Amino acid sequence: MKIKAFLAALVAVVCCAMPSAQAQDQTSDRRGTERVNFDSYTPSTMYDLARERRQNWAPQPVWGFLTVPQKKEKVPAMVIMHGSGGIESNTQMWVAALNRIGVASFVVSSFEPRGITSTVVNQTLLSPAANLMDGLQALQVLAADPRIDAERIGVMGFSRGGEVAFRSAIEPLRHAVIKSDLKFALHIPLYSGCNQIYWSRQITGAPILSLVGGIDDYTGVASCERLASLYEGAGAQIRTIKYDGAYHSFDATYGVKFLPNAPTTIPCGVVRWEIDSWTIYSELTGGILDPAALPEFYRQCTKYGVHVGRNTAAAAQARSDVVAFVQQVFFGIQPTQQETRP
Repeated sequence: MKIKAFLAALVAVVCCAMPSAQAQDQTSDRRGTERVNFDSYTPSTMYDLARERRQNWAPQPVWGFLTVPQKKEKVPAMVIMHGSGGIESNTQMWVAALNRIGVASFVVSSFEPRGITSTVVNQTLLSPAANLMDGLQALQVLAADPRIDAERIGVMGFSRGGEVAFRSAIEPLRHAVIKSDLKFALHIPLYSGCNQIYWSRQITGAPILSLVGGIDDYTGVASCERLASLYEGAGAQIRTIKYDGAYHSFDATYGVKFLPNAPTTIPCGVVRWEIDSWTIYSELTGGILDPAALPEFYRQCTKYGVHVGRNTAAAAQARSDVVAFVQQVFFGIQPTQQETRP
């Protein structure tokens, strides 16, 4: 199983076990990675989440894998949200990179607790609202942990998880789940889906770093650049870095491969849900879409067949870019200084 491979990979990169987190319950191992169980929900739709239709939030136990650096003082942390393939083995690279600079990591498992292996060929198996819910619940779990600095918790996500990194910066979505002022301190979407946008100009204001592959034919590049412009127009500090010659999942541990059955909505253009009015705008048609017409709309424009896989240069540069961004936001270390914190 992918999660077993991920846990095995952590053997070489984490320290001894730390005291257990404040959550429903947890299990630890000698490698220092704790499985933390916590309560979440599965909203039927993003509308149900945004409008707080809690009768449609099915309770759902989920879990995550928490690694905390051995420090006497409280440490910052990163919630890590997986993509359509579930927790991949490349995740340990990010756990290791964060651990080296004194940042805890909480790798959330949204699929396995719900009996899902992958959504690569069928994204309707789980509403994206469930991933966002899990990410926001994970933020609250970490904020309650006495080892974690609640003011310095970020979120990073890959592909489908990248959407969580973007959407958790939208204030109406955050506040629908978290009633306090608790929010993520930074957001890092990697090769995120940017073609389906739930939008409000009310944003949390936390800085955002978006990383995209220059030849991504799965989720695309241009739509993420335009989404970044939307956030910037709303007042966000956001930077997009494009890695030339890189496909989707450029930090993967496997080489580039073609997935003939994976759908892409790039030909559909951007579809934007305005959260305040729940009006749906289509870039492709130039007009408003009826929610009932969405299935047929996507049936007609969705194409199949995408490339995914590692670009070694992009993966290395992305790691450096993420480390520099995290150090700047969490520790005040400027990019011109050393990459690793003393």
